[in-house]
Amino acid sequence: MTVDRVRRPFYIQAPQEQIALSDALSQVNRAMAKWQPGSQAESSRVFAELAQAHPDQHAPADFWQSASSKAFRDFFVWGHNHDFGYGFTRSGAMGNRHTEITSELISLGMMPADLNGKRVLDIGCWSGGDLLILAGLGAQVEAIEEHPLAAATAAHLSQLLGCNAPVHATSVYHDKPEWKQSFDLVYCCGVIYHVTDPLLLLRICFAYLKPGGRLVIETKMQKGSGASCSYSGTVEMGWNWYAPTFDAMGRWLVDAGFEDSQILVHRRAIGRLLASAVKTEARALAETAGFSRPGSWLEGVV
Repeated sequence: MTVDRVRRPFYIQAPQEQIALSDALSQVNRAMAKWQPGSQAESSRVFAELAQAHPDQHAPADFWQSASSKAFRDFFVWGHNHDFGYGFTRSGAMGNRHTEITSELISLGMMPADLNGKRVLDIGCWSGGDLLILAGLGAQVEAIEEHPLAAATAAHLSQLLGCNAPVHATSVYHDKPEWKQSFDLVYCCGVIYHVTDPLLLLRICFAYLKPGGRLVIETKMQKGSGASCSYSGTVEMGWNWYAPTFDAMGRWLVDAGFEDSQILVHRRAIGRLLASAVKTEARALAETAGFSRPGSWLEGVV
């Protein structure tokens, strides 16, 4: 007697625009403006102090050319474009991605614009652009950044502008069981395609979320359909590891613990992915075979 293995139902919801992108961008810009110094002299002082303490070791425009041939931790460039006010600006290798991504997430209803009273974890904050937006939207933010120079820059920027968000200079894989069910939002954008174990990263994010909490992801994607990914590794500039398809992104989230009905995945116009998933309840890992942390607390109900 043979038994057919039935594929469980799998659904990924596509988000719909809830507010105009221009309105969402205005909200994000107002959040950033909260951190501008109150005088020209103060803007000049902050700009100069950061430029001296954290100089670019490569021109930001060269980040994806000459800098990308070096090991990740061997160089520093400023991350996102930043306006200090009164004409003082600093260009970054990531341009305006922080405002573009957060605006799109808000516009599509994948992330709330009002984060007042919410505890938020920013994974991979680089020099702090995302961190300031999230804090400007009202969140109590903590950040993780594995690059020590970038983490120091984000902490310094946050301190000088009065945000004072803690920045942990560590890998997200140095997981913290004490953070179990601690965060209302985990923000992880431009990160997951740079890690060698994306499912473990997502399981850690799931564990850190409170029931009812939300994870948001932005990532490079592999074009096509089906549960598969591409792998580039260090031979590609930008040291990319796995780039999921639309379906694979959803399946990663399901296997990390999220219900498929609570997952939103969106193809961005620039050919990348946005994903959002709400944790409905604490859960054990659905399948422990092959899990890269055998016997760890992450396998249990988190």
